Amino acid sequence: MSTNALTSSWGYIGKMPAKGDFVKDGLSQEFTGRWHDWQQAVIAVSREQLGESWSEYFLTAPIWHFALDVSYMEDATYIGSVIPSVDSSGRYFFFTVARAVQGPAVNYWQQSDWTQHSQDLAVAVLSDEFVFDAWAQGLTDSDNLPTEEADVSQVPTMVYESELSAIYQHSSQLSVSNLLNRMIGKGYKTPCFWWTDGSDNIEPCMLVTSGLPSIGQYSAMLDGNWQKWNW
Repeated sequence: MSTNALTSSWGYIGKMPAKGDFVKDGLSQEFTGRWHDWQQAVIAVSREQLGESWSEYFLTAPIWHFALDVSYMEDATYIGSVIPSVDSSGRYFFFTVARAVQGPAVNYWQQSDWTQHSQDLAVAVLSDEFVFDAWAQGLTDSDNLPTEEADVSQVPTMVYESELSAIYQHSSQLSVSNLLNRMIGKGYKTPCFWWTDGSDNIEPCMLVTSGLPSIGQYSAMLDGNWQKWNW
């Protein structure tokens, strides 16, 4: 993990109605480069997949919260919220509020009170009364971030494992966070967590992906048709 990526405030990337072009600040180049390239690709592919219905699905898409593990992002774990948005010329793109944090991503899904603040920051840019300078002051708020980080070096000791069961040594290492982190890590080498309260088209749900969601499958995160898009 790079300590240079860690900051004491939220950052942002994307488009907002108050600005005429793409904006970003407060996030590492490692994150913004990978994030922006992925978002450009999912917009292009989902437009083709959803056709004339794309703009309606995009603009009514739910707010997605995320926690991207350091094992994938490499310089830090990243948490945040992403919404559909436009710039002042009406060009569609996402707007994301995010920050680099320490510890495994699973902790920030488990202890997710922070999402209310990141969601409020993201949604605020869509308001007709939005004032950028006043909004930016809220980026320094760290309330509701988990205060106790799991010690990722404390790996639960496995005594025995089969297809039907697993036995661990009962000790201080066997915390809920460490056990969950180990179990998820077995199935997902680079776990990324996504969750939403839903929309008209998508029921409240939580996803775990290895890395960022597949570009060809992202349409399901807009229209809720998981089977059609091969999840």
